[in-house]
Amino acid sequence: MYCRECGKKLPETAKFCNGCGTKTKLFKEQEELKEIEEIKEEKVEVQEKPIEEKVEVQEKPTEEKVEVQEEIKPVIKQVPVINENKTKMPVIHKILISCIAVLVLFCMVGIGIAITKTNNKRVVMIYMVGSNLESKNGLATRDLQDLDYNKLKANNTEVILIAGGTTSWKNNYIDVNETSIYSLEANGFQKIDIRPKNNMGAADNLSYFLKYVDRHYKASKYNFIYWNHGGAVDGSEYDDLTNDHLMLTEMANAFENSPFKHKKLETISFRTCLNSTIEVANIYKKYAKYLVASEEVTIGSQADSAVRFLNDVKITDTPVDFGTKQIETYKDVVSNTCNYSSFNQKEDNYCIDSTYSITDLSKVDKVSNALNEFSKDLNKNVESNYKDFSKIRSNMYQYGESEPAYDMIDLYNLTEKFDKYSNKGEEVRKAIDEAVVYNWTNTTFSHGLSIYFPYNNNVFLDGYNTISTSKNYTNFINNFYKVKSGIRVKSYEDFSNKNDNSEFKKKKKQRKKDVELELTDEQIDNMTKAGYLVFIDTKDGYFQVVHSGRDVTVEGNKLKVSIKDRLLKIMDKEYENDYTWLLTIEDKVTDEYIELKTFIYLSNTTDMVFGKVDPATAIIRIDKAHPNGYIKAVYTDLNGKSSTKEDFGVFSPAGTKITDYNFITVATSRYKLLDEFGNYNPNWTETSNNTIQGTIHRTNMFKFKKEDFSDDYDYYIVFRVIDIANNEYNSKPIKIN
Repeated sequence: MYCRECGKKLPETAKFCNGCGTKTKLFKEQEELKEIEEIKEEKVEVQEKPIEEKVEVQEKPTEEKVEVQEEIKPVIKQVPVINENKTKMPVIHKILISCIAVLVLFCMVGIGIAITKTNNKRVVMIYMVGSNLESKNGLATRDLQDLDYNKLKANNTEVILIAGGTTSWKNNYIDVNETSIYSLEANGFQKIDIRPKNNMGAADNLSYFLKYVDRHYKASKYNFIYWNHGGAVDGSEYDDLTNDHLMLTEMANAFENSPFKHKKLETISFRTCLNSTIEVANIYKKYAKYLVASEEVTIGSQADSAVRFLNDVKITDTPVDFGTKQIETYKDVVSNTCNYSSFNQKEDNYCIDSTYSITDLSKVDKVSNALNEFSKDLNKNVESNYKDFSKIRSNMYQYGESEPAYDMIDLYNLTEKFDKYSNKGEEVRKAIDEAVVYNWTNTTFSHGLSIYFPYNNNVFLDGYNTISTSKNYTNFINNFYKVKSGIRVKSYEDFSNKNDNSEFKKKKKQRKKDVELELTDEQIDNMTKAGYLVFIDTKDGYFQVVHSGRDVTVEGNKLKVSIKDRLLKIMDKEYENDYTWLLTIEDKVTDEYIELKTFIYLSNTTDMVFGKVDPATAIIRIDKAHPNGYIKAVYTDLNGKSSTKEDFGVFSPAGTKITDYNFITVATSRYKLLDEFGNYNPNWTETSNNTIQGTIHRTNMFKFKKEDFSDDYDYYIVFRVIDIANNEYNSKPIKIN
């Protein structure tokens, strides 16, 4: 079977294309069957309600009828008999019964209209914690501003919003001193429930919102959207005013103490980072039919609104339709953001790894049960095969990579990587394929649901059993981390002082730099992965880092890197002597292009001390048309904080436009790799960081220039090796020219 859109070959059981997200014929057939079943269920529910209400309506007219008959008894006695045929009813009785029948019919028609109206109405609840996403970039306001009341009304949809958790709002309708509830009306969002400032990270605040909406807005379909930072198994909704957030157990408590304990939401959506996890799905299987969320970090942007999809949601749409429209809109947000600062036309590729999926929560138990059997096998092998387990885990892609504390990996990918230790992985993958009914990703390893696998630290390991979907899996990761904590690797203790067996090679024909470092058998055996840093000697006792790479090839005992098209300078368009070296970080390497990240500062004044300066990350693309590179996208790095865990950030990129600023500058780091006598300083990472500010350029008057190892500088490379206990070691600097 092949995708009808992109032509990618797919398995016969595929329901969607992982390349472009297009639904297959099999998906459509299964969805049609499911929709028929849902319609049948809805019909049963609708039929039950009128019967109960009909009884109540009939009782009232019966009582009224008795009262009326008693009142008119004397009148009846005075009426002369017109027809002595006793089988015929007196005229007055006929009139009375006709009136009552009309009254009952009128009531029933009224009830029918009410039922029809209720069953053709959708209510969308948005739980919006503005945090620094709003106070700094106005992303919450941007997401709300494209909602169209007339379109929503035409589709029988009401939007109810509760908002708080930020120091300021970029609009004039949400009060920063309250945690009030708002309804979208013809003239915009209007306050419908005035409340004092409350903690948006508290379960009782969420529960209040759920109860309020249920009490005042009756509908046949309810959808719920969380809006804020996301923290994977840590929850979401990080409130800047209280430094608190909603943990998964608090979310469960709030829903358990609400009317939605007994009637499921159509969808529970997370407009957040990292929340498409099996643990989140397990929490919400009692309260919603489908989960719509992202395994990866999500991006917000002034370029587009991610909730405008609500304008196009029809009352007849299924939960999968609802989620699909949300994801299709988010794809536009990512694409628009990735081309926001670019002078190119809109492209199909994306500048950040992205995912979004729809999970059928009725299928979560099947995934959990299969995972439990699979994990039993892993747990049996973890101690005797820890070294191999560590190498596998270390090289798996980790979502939210800039904040490794989350330790989230793709669940499907996990079973593939550990297949040789269990024959139960295929059952897990089949269950995931059934549960994840739609999955969009621009990666090759994301299948819709992630899982917590602690490797960098054990921040969330304590108490994980309260949200875990599998007892055996909980036992496995606890045992894995216990073994890891007891590992001591001695082969790298003197790594930096003995790795003199290094070699530099220049291949003129290939016009590239090759550097090799030979390790011992024991070091190779205990290594999980490697990277490297490139430095230049600034001739003042410091070495400036100019590139961070991870494309290291292992051949036998040798580590090899090829350094090509990685070193860049930023300079004035007219005066090339006015330049600064960039710190470039390898991001994506393909046959068509190379993408590098670099850290910049944007401002509207040259006075960096008193002016407003926004730290940002720029994506620089180098391709045939732009051999020296150009800025493809820019985003600021926003972080929420968790007060209940270690102090680490919740990474949330916010797309911005470089031309919204007047000036750009870079800051680079320098280190004393060698002491005053020329001896290697093994503690250079901790003792000698010296951050310097680069040259300032106007945003419309700068360019990049590729450096090809000129003779003006001495260049050095430092290999970074990570062992099976996740410890990092640096080699001595190797001169490469």
